[in-house]
Amino acid sequence: MEGDIIRLLMEVRGREPLTPGKRVRDFQSRLQKIKNGEEAEFEGFLLLRKPPYAPDDALYYILSPLQPSDLQKASLHAFLVLRITENSRISGGIKSGAYVRASGVMDSYPYGTLRMLNVRELRGEDYSKYWLQYEDMALSRRELEELFMDTIYANYDFEKAFIYSLFASPVVVGSNRRWGEGVTFSTFKNQDRVVLSIWEAMKYITGLLPKELHLRKEKRWSLSDSHLDLDFTLYLPEVPVKYYSPFSKAVLRNEIPAPRWASRYFKSKSAVFLTPKKTEIRPNDPLAHLSEVPFILSDPVGYEKNRELEQLIPNVVVTIFRERARLSSIGMGDSMLQKFREKFEDWVIKNKKEYGEKFDALRLNGMVFEINTRFLLNTHLLGAMARFEGKLRKEILSDVLLINQEILDLWMNEIPADVLMRAVRNYERYISGDRRANMALSIFMDLESISSDGSVSREELHTALVKYGFRAEDAKRIIERLIREGYLYEPFAGKLRMIK
Repeated sequence: MEGDIIRLLMEVRGREPLTPGKRVRDFQSRLQKIKNGEEAEFEGFLLLRKPPYAPDDALYYILSPLQPSDLQKASLHAFLVLRITENSRISGGIKSGAYVRASGVMDSYPYGTLRMLNVRELRGEDYSKYWLQYEDMALSRRELEELFMDTIYANYDFEKAFIYSLFASPVVVGSNRRWGEGVTFSTFKNQDRVVLSIWEAMKYITGLLPKELHLRKEKRWSLSDSHLDLDFTLYLPEVPVKYYSPFSKAVLRNEIPAPRWASRYFKSKSAVFLTPKKTEIRPNDPLAHLSEVPFILSDPVGYEKNRELEQLIPNVVVTIFRERARLSSIGMGDSMLQKFREKFEDWVIKNKKEYGEKFDALRLNGMVFEINTRFLLNTHLLGAMARFEGKLRKEILSDVLLINQEILDLWMNEIPADVLMRAVRNYERYISGDRRANMALSIFMDLESISSDGSVSREELHTALVKYGFRAEDAKRIIERLIREGYLYEPFAGKLRMIK
């Protein structure tokens, strides 16, 4: 009860921003409290340069409480000298700019007023801990919503989906694809004013994030520090989640609006991509195919620079890392995902009845609503929403499908009629001409009818097809084809279900 009252009071008077100055003052306060000869342990960023007038009896390096991008802009500085000898234990791939934990005995540096740690052990640490040190400065869900909705002006589902995307997605255990935590938030239109408005808004938001969280090709930078009169070469720390928005509007017409080197991050979902695309709307667009939320917008997105958001962006990052630590993974076998699978199948059946062959055409291999891929993308979105909400709640399941429905309706209305009809004719050619595919589906339905959970393993179906006269290699190909064409989908590795 007392904690709730304190949180309410903080929201009324406004949050204290997590500034580099606060980190430095807290670090300095700890240094002052520890006496020479006492055991101590510190976390920070390793700067592999000798401090001024370093003796020759050991290796001397510097520990900063600030990450490189904060160190670059901070007006207040504090450093700890690390004295490393042959007796110091070092582990974890140490390099300049790495986030590390150092333990040992405190002392005074022979020159100046710096303090020194005689290092007993130095090891690499998870960068996430830099933010989790100040977990109590995380924002509430209401505060986050207000901050971003006072910055970006678009329809409600667009705004909420954007916020969800910032939280990335828990790793999906049991999925048949090895995806990371990345989420792709994409928008489509063939109008400059719409696409550029979205790009400018996304660029503004990602530009507020620390440089360490940006997905960039370069891995190091140089930094000068006037306090120590030293230049440093720093490498970006290993960060579990990174963000990308196009650096230039020139790439907004590309198939994937990102440079070639970033394509592997996009395909493996190891980064959050926030990008619009200037294109004619087509159902087999590769960006839409792998986007959790492929919106089509008719009106420009409005945004304005928000001073409060700019001040509180470190608190936003703390919130993201806190929720990431709380929900690091979700499993395909979880009861909540079992319920979602049922709701997803009902959603597919409802739209098949409403849109008929038009919807079936969008479910073919490589299309925007290819069933197996869309189910996994929905699971990713579900995980991102659960992080934002604080836990995986039953109500979120319906929210995912509401967003799905809005996006499907947009695509149905925006795809040019001739493009959609070509897709329908392609679908009709498939279903009318393949007797063996129909036979395989019939066999699958027989197996499904005696299954306890409504699913059939790949191995079981393959064995049955061979028994019915298919050659082994043909059976394997036809199973893959039925998945690609949207008749079967693989909700978790090795198990198949049918959309009826």
